[in-house]
Amino acid sequence: MSTQRTLIFSFALATAAILLGQWSHNAHARMGGGKGDGGVAGGSADCATAPAAILGANPFDTTNATVGLDVAAGGGCDTHTMFKVNYFTFTPSVDGMYVFSTCDEELWDTRLAVFSICGASQVPLACNDDACNYQSQLAAVLTANTTYRLAIGGYGGGDGGAGIINITFNSGGGGGGGVGPDVIVGSLSDIEKYGSVVVGGQTIMAYAIGTTSCNIGNALLDWFSSPDNRHPFIPQNMYRIKGGRIEQIGMGWGKHGFYALQDSLCGPCIPSPSGTWLGVGCSDPYGAGLNGSQGGLGTRTEVNAATGIFPGNFNAGMPAALATIGRRVQVNANDLNPAMNPGAVYLCEGQYIHAGDAAAGNDNNNGSWRSMTVGALTSGAYLLTPTGATNQQQSAINAWRTIVPAVTLVDIDVEGDGRFILGYNVTDIGSGKWHYEYAIQNITSDRSGRSFSVPVPAGAIISNVYFKDVNYHSGDAYAATDWTSSTANNAVTWTGGTYATSANGNALRFATLYNFAFDANFPPANATGTLGLFKPGALPTVTVALRGPAAPTNPADLNSDQIINAADLAILLNAWGTAGPGDINASGSVDAADLAALLSAWTG
Repeated sequence: MSTQRTLIFSFALATAAILLGQWSHNAHARMGGGKGDGGVAGGSADCATAPAAILGANPFDTTNATVGLDVAAGGGCDTHTMFKVNYFTFTPSVDGMYVFSTCDEELWDTRLAVFSICGASQVPLACNDDACNYQSQLAAVLTANTTYRLAIGGYGGGDGGAGIINITFNSGGGGGGGVGPDVIVGSLSDIEKYGSVVVGGQTIMAYAIGTTSCNIGNALLDWFSSPDNRHPFIPQNMYRIKGGRIEQIGMGWGKHGFYALQDSLCGPCIPSPSGTWLGVGCSDPYGAGLNGSQGGLGTRTEVNAATGIFPGNFNAGMPAALATIGRRVQVNANDLNPAMNPGAVYLCEGQYIHAGDAAAGNDNNNGSWRSMTVGALTSGAYLLTPTGATNQQQSAINAWRTIVPAVTLVDIDVEGDGRFILGYNVTDIGSGKWHYEYAIQNITSDRSGRSFSVPVPAGAIISNVYFKDVNYHSGDAYAATDWTSSTANNAVTWTGGTYATSANGNALRFATLYNFAFDANFPPANATGTLGLFKPGALPTVTVALRGPAAPTNPADLNSDQIINAADLAILLNAWGTAGPGDINASGSVDAADLAALLSAWTG
């Protein structure tokens, strides 16, 4: 026997043998080619003529089986020999994940294996020993109308007898996720504080956020430690919602995963054979202390979030971590100070970036957020405490809509790259003005953003133009230069540096959120914004539907509030005899003709 484990593989085969038998690492145990004695009450010792198994319970008996089978290394198992081999066939009627299990059915030690063909010394597609105490459980994504084979037996020479193998169908992923591996943040468990350091006259506080991953897909998620790059990269962020605006106030480097436990936070777990995979439906906790360990934190500059690919040997050429704050989530103390932020709502966020998840097309749900409270200032930093539930499969910008229901969110998908999410909200601030608030979070785009533009009509009066980004740190070479703004060419536009000038320019990169805002004297209407991309590609820009200022459709609506009333009349009378405002007929002077036009358009 061995430690408890289960293995899940996806495959599509013309014919496959699913093998059950006694299992041994004894190299001297001799084997056959898939035929031998025994095989009563269902199973057969002959691979070629094995009977069909059905969904549900399938009885078998290996008591009198005698022939073993040498098995090559693969499918999650080392080279070994299986004894008393028996077979079934199984032909699924629909595509999906099927679970083969002897759990709770036998009193002796069982083993399972899956092969593409009958014969000795074959490499198994999947195999399992002790998923549930000494019994076995195997899950595989099977193709409809394809014949597979199944067999069962014991671990040692004395293990064997009658039993039942149960076959069940699960049409979805391990937790309702996508096909293939699908990692999410199941829980943001805790927050660790490390104190503070004064940098450039500002007090910078350091934190780490605990993250528990869940594999809600239907295939194993790779979790190999460095120097193998087949593991997740886990960036952590903090945000504040204040005065109707969401802002990113902190970011850290990313934790490099190194070993996966097989827990059940997100539902039933079919554990992997080792910590180099996260099993289907399984969860793996990385507490805040682990995620704040500086030696395991890697720079974001090496990561392509669209593909999930990064070097196995991370942090090449990067400086050593500064004491206390280096590489951890860094937040300016002023952004947390309760006296300076009355009524603010705070959020923490985690995200898992993984090549296997991205290749399966399951990388749009990898972030989750949770509210947090700001407590006492002790040992150089405010105590931050997670509160409420973790909002799974929602990036932090979703919290803005939760806290401010008037916010609208729009996905921006860049072909061949990744995703941004735009959020916007427009509010009437009185005196014939509206406030336009936008936030863009880069979820997985490697090309990144370098400009954002909102169209405005001719004659619009734009004021209070605003921009905010978030600072990189700990040796990351990205520029901190703010984007510039302009109101030329009938648009409000914010622009950063070009990739051609510097690959390290200030771009809207993955796992960051930038803010854009202004006031205008025109009311909102449907419009099309433009997001310029930083890295070269087929398309230099992408467009996005939003709300922006629009000229009033009625020239008598002098204050652009969509109503012709006393307020408009007052504007006209105050401008009597001048060129306007109030020159409704464009005669060059506000006069009786304009007054008549306004009164005829009166709406009250």
